[in-house]
Amino acid sequence: MLEHPQLLISTVQSGPTLLFQNPENSTPLGNASYKSSILSQNWTVNEDDDNPVVFTLNKLNVPFANWTINDACDLTVGFLYSNQLLMPTSRIYCYRTIKPSGITVWEDEVGSQLASLQPQSPKANLLVFNENQRGLPFGRMLILADYLIQHGAKLQL
Repeated sequence: MLEHPQLLISTVQSGPTLLFQNPENSTPLGNASYKSSILSQNWTVNEDDDNPVVFTLNKLNVPFANWTINDACDLTVGFLYSNQLLMPTSRIYCYRTIKPSGITVWEDEVGSQLASLQPQSPKANLLVFNENQRGLPFGRMLILADYLIQHGAKLQL
């Protein structure tokens, strides 16, 4: 799923679930489901092929807690804090910025754009990954995780 340069992300009518499609041919690629309890918030991202887990996001509902991103093997691949996406070493991978045009972009420390989010309709967004991922294989995972967290924040309202 994350090998695709673009993901069309759409909401499902019932429940806090998102669907991922290839925007070129509308082929289903995967889904993400959100769960929230008094103690924590969680996202689980699955691919459509046999529904394997791609990654999970977890956050305890305590002050100053960060989101933790774990791959399918439950290894930590990064953290999200405010608009900063951090690698497991706590080094900054990139920042999320909302441009005056309303488009969300993820840029590294020198301003190179790594991805952008473009609204397609009230229920769908296009996430476009740029080629420049600075060699980090989990960069796309961190960016998609950040999108999910922002979407989950809207569900909490």
